[in-house]
Amino acid sequence: MKFGNICFSYQPPEETHKQVMERFIRLGVVSEELGFDTYWTLEHHFTEFGLTGNLYVACANILGRTKTLKVGAMGVVIPTAHPARQLEDLLLLDQLSKGRFNFGIVRGLYHKDFRVFGVNMEESREISQNFHEMMMEGTQTGSIHTDGTHITFPDVKVYPEKYSNIIATRMTAESASTTTWLAERGLPMVLSWIITTNEKKAQMELYNEIAEENGHDIHNIDHCMTFICSVDEDGDKASEVCHKFLENWYDSYVNATNIFNDSNQIRGYDYHKAQWRDFVLQGHTDTNRRVNYSHDINPVGTPEKCIEIIQRDIDATGITNITCGFEANGSENEIVASMKRFMTHVAPFLKEPKYEMQRTVA
Repeated sequence: MKFGNICFSYQPPEETHKQVMERFIRLGVVSEELGFDTYWTLEHHFTEFGLTGNLYVACANILGRTKTLKVGAMGVVIPTAHPARQLEDLLLLDQLSKGRFNFGIVRGLYHKDFRVFGVNMEESREISQNFHEMMMEGTQTGSIHTDGTHITFPDVKVYPEKYSNIIATRMTAESASTTTWLAERGLPMVLSWIITTNEKKAQMELYNEIAEENGHDIHNIDHCMTFICSVDEDGDKASEVCHKFLENWYDSYVNATNIFNDSNQIRGYDYHKAQWRDFVLQGHTDTNRRVNYSHDINPVGTPEKCIEIIQRDIDATGITNITCGFEANGSENEIVASMKRFMTHVAPFLKEPKYEMQRTVA
């Protein structure tokens, strides 16, 4: 079993940027002290939904303050920056951290990012896959070149060389298209906290079928599941504090992108739009309904309830790399207290997948 802590660096209405950034640092340090394996962060721009705009810089800070903790970018928005520059950042962090940096990417969901950085949002999937492939090849060969599909530049050597034999990489996967692309290459997925157990199971079944068809050993692919987590002996208290935080957080998320607007005609985000239409039909566009829905599928409540929810997903998917976000617990003291309860009252009691045939992590 592996356990990660993900920090969204969201700015609640009553907090300053300074407070958010100071908490981001302290939670990283505390994660190592409590025995978490990895501390993750996400990239966002031009929105209070997340204040860490440069994950290479953010992760470097935490890596410099810790000794054993792996620090990961759960989502570098890879299409919005030059791949050669990003490869230099990746290699430098790999060297400076002696292999403790985990490189994760997303293609981006927020229209302002693409407009400001001058990238066609409708091509985000293809650009992400193209950039990721040339960067990963560059970590092995020591040089980077382009096929000219989305960007053109001269072939160049990149420095420094990699520290790790294999640089850890993964991609957040929600759609069947992304799941298929990763499975064909045997690359690990990050599964979303917003989907149900049955959806996670179906996603893993699709991945495993395609991965095996392409000759990959599905037992040695380190997928990761994410959750929103609030642990308290008083289950009602855990639910209440989480509900209060998520009300603003959800609204901030919806306001940060226009792909859910009926008038938006951007192509390439059919999965997200269809998911939103399902939410509309279920009444989940109402903030309270949406929060209640997420409580049903995430570990929010007593330690026993949290164990039950996470174990259910472990058994359904075979994934034993579990990452939780604790910011919904309120104040910094409450967040740390919930992290401690998770590591002492939840994590030790989670078991290997019920059926070995479902196992996807060695």
